[in-house]
Amino acid sequence: MAETPLFQLLPPALPAVTWTTAPRQLLQPGPFANQPEVLALHFAEGCAHACPFCPERLRGSQGDMQIVANAAERLDEELRFGKRQPRAVFISPNTDPFPPLNEVQNETVQLVEVLARHGIESWLMTRGAIRPPALEVLGRYADQVKVTVAITTLERPLQRLLEPLTAPPRLRLRTLRRLSEAGIGVHAALEPLLPGITDTRENLQPVLEALDAVGVRQVSVGYMVLHSRVEAELLAALRTMGLDTLVAEEYARGPMLTRGRGLVGRYLPRSRRQHGYAAIMAMAANLGMRVSINPMSNPDFTQPPTARPKLTRATSLAN
Repeated sequence: MAETPLFQLLPPALPAVTWTTAPRQLLQPGPFANQPEVLALHFAEGCAHACPFCPERLRGSQGDMQIVANAAERLDEELRFGKRQPRAVFISPNTDPFPPLNEVQNETVQLVEVLARHGIESWLMTRGAIRPPALEVLGRYADQVKVTVAITTLERPLQRLLEPLTAPPRLRLRTLRRLSEAGIGVHAALEPLLPGITDTRENLQPVLEALDAVGVRQVSVGYMVLHSRVEAELLAALRTMGLDTLVAEEYARGPMLTRGRGLVGRYLPRSRRQHGYAAIMAMAANLGMRVSINPMSNPDFTQPPTARPKLTRATSLAN
């Protein structure tokens, strides 16, 4: 890898937080087609972590992160008057619930408290640092909380390039240990994988060994979806380490699919993903770890033929 200039490693500024009133319900159908009893809760737009591969960071107004005002009270009302109680709620599947912003972390744990009072599990996924006050609240409801921590590399320069304002890898490992010690169900997500960069044995073997050391037994995997709205910026970021051509060439042969909210993204060729996942499963098996494939980043793995996302003619032929 080419050496990265120091100025390229300086993190971007944190976004401002603005409060808004959402006209729609907070609880929406969940992202898991085979689990309709799991709903999604969208209480924020935009993302504070500034990851160049993530289209959600572009959804806030002028770069701000927008949070629904009185979200906890609204959630309580929706649950009290709703016709059917969900088994679990995935809190903020499109926006990290634990960015380096106290306002967001405080709102997240208030939502967890409301769900716990109604006997409903909270599912959360983060690549951030869960601060002590939030960890304390999660620990109170340990049997009703599940947390997935995403981590794809222990290499700090690469992590800072791909995930500028996320927690350092070692801090995420510490968070996993603390969550587990509190009795909270924890998993790790090796997502998003970048072909030839974060999916190599040289990169992933240390990650898996570190996860094994903190007691993680279950990991999910998913390759990056190269969304059209972030492609140029992502490749520009990768260019600083001489990695843009590698990624561009891998994705050029893949299908273009349309998924949730009309986002268009290019996927790795199916066979390339299958090969990568098989290699990771073999590495994990040697450590006694189980691996599952994320259906949201592999829609063509899980959907029946009649329900598969639409592929364009040109990209279908390329596969």
